[in-house]
Amino acid sequence: MKKLVFVFGLLFFWGCEDPIDVKLPNPEQHVVIDAMLWRPVAGTTGTLEVVLTQTSNFYSDDLPYISGATVTLTFGNTSVSAQETQAGHYRADAIPVVENDVFTLNIDSYGVTYSATETLVLSTTIDAITQGENTVFSDEEVEAIVQFTDRPEIGNYYVMDFGYNNLFVTRDVFYNGNQLTFSFYYDKYFPKNTPTPIHLMGADKDFYTYMQVLISHAGQDGGGPFATAKSTLRGNIQNTTNPDAFPLGYFRVVERDTFIFTATEN
Repeated sequence: MKKLVFVFGLLFFWGCEDPIDVKLPNPEQHVVIDAMLWRPVAGTTGTLEVVLTQTSNFYSDDLPYISGATVTLTFGNTSVSAQETQAGHYRADAIPVVENDVFTLNIDSYGVTYSATETLVLSTTIDAITQGENTVFSDEEVEAIVQFTDRPEIGNYYVMDFGYNNLFVTRDVFYNGNQLTFSFYYDKYFPKNTPTPIHLMGADKDFYTYMQVLISHAGQDGGGPFATAKSTLRGNIQNTTNPDAFPLGYFRVVERDTFIFTATEN
């Protein structure tokens, strides 16, 4: 987030502009955990991806990643350790992901332990994403027309990640078992002729509600849902060492489908 500047122009008297820095209080420090175990739709093995950061000052452009943590996933009699692939990013591949299995994520960082438990939420595949010609606010916008067919079960929830911190949530209350078609509009800064992965993942009601609130708080340009959280919205991860020092973020176990979308110049 760039430095916020209020400019008072005394145009009629001096014709100059004086920048004033607004001093804001430092936020309460929280660990932020973005954790996802995902498998492809109808797949059998999945990938654990965990990103650990801390909340930062409002004006900071840098994310304070947390290195050196021990990240493990347990299910049944199996325990898998994630490796730190870059600062604050932890990953484990080829994990058997079976419906109804119970997955527990444990993170130990500087003597503090965090834990969350979830089961697999199924998803559906993306039928198509095509580029449209409509715009809402500017001719420089890009319209992505999305189509996917809902699973026939009652009460499905979905989260879509359009890349570049663009997120969308939906539930099948009006299209249960049918194909949904809708338009998503990228702003003028969306790069053209650049392949962009778009992800559709299943969600349970709790994660759906969490993402609804988080998107509302952060806005689509708020730096990402877990990057530099500005609110104290609690997820499903507990601090088992000190419950009062709760982390921000969410652990989800989901099926995920990916579609590569490439926009061209209109």
